[in-house]
Amino acid sequence: MVNEERLRQLVKIAKFDTNDGKSCKPMTQYARKDYVSLQMLKSFVTGTITYAMMFAIWALYSMDTLIRKMTGNGIFEFAAKVLILYLTFMLLYMGATYIVFQVKYTEGRKKVKKYYNSLRTVNAMYERGENKTQREGD
Repeated sequence: MVNEERLRQLVKIAKFDTNDGKSCKPMTQYARKDYVSLQMLKSFVTGTITYAMMFAIWALYSMDTLIRKMTGNGIFEFAAKVLILYLTFMLLYMGATYIVFQVKYTEGRKKVKKYYNSLRTVNAMYERGENKTQREGD
């Protein structure tokens, strides 16, 4: 005979494994601080590469302006502006990364807790079923 409640729990478990299992796996492997730090390190690298690419595209587009600013003392002012823009960009990008992955970790942990609770429920159902079978066999 099929236990409908056990079947519902098994379907919940299967849905989690299929839909959210891979994306929530890091939440079981890392502490929040480690997970967010890893994501921020990745974002630092990608943010720096992105800024360099955007700067290169702008430099190619505005070559005449760039050459004029590079003459004399203008190079130091230009470098300072580029550095300030880089730091501002990275501050905003890293702040957004921090917030996004804090929320993602929290939501993932909630999903993992529900998953583990479903596993415990199914395990308890199986144990109750085995105990009934053993009592009936005695």
